[in-house]
Amino acid sequence: MLSYRYEGTKEEPMLIHYSSTKLEKILTNERLLKKAYSNDYIKLGNRLSELRAANNLNEIPVAPPPRRHKLSGNYDNCWGIDYSKNDRIVIQPIGDFNLEDLITITEVMIIALEDYH
Repeated sequence: MLSYRYEGTKEEPMLIHYSSTKLEKILTNERLLKKAYSNDYIKLGNRLSELRAANNLNEIPVAPPPRRHKLSGNYDNCWGIDYSKNDRIVIQPIGDFNLEDLITITEVMIIALEDYH
């Protein structure tokens, strides 16, 4: 009888940091999230769950939702993730990574939640 064993490695979820303690408290507490973002808290909660479940930035789809996209200008080297028609989660990679290979981005900081248009 032949048996096969999967020898792959289990990837760790992406590490998420926050630009401020206040932002971390809001985004990690459902009650505070609902209070601060009452109109969009369900969609925002879904995007945050997707971000927490991803192993790297490449696993966040470019198709809507969540529509991951590279930013420029004031947010050079950052990405935006849609959570409403106009509002975005702005994330910046940290740690060791290659900007040309999103699989290497396994640690991010949530910089802001805003309409930067």
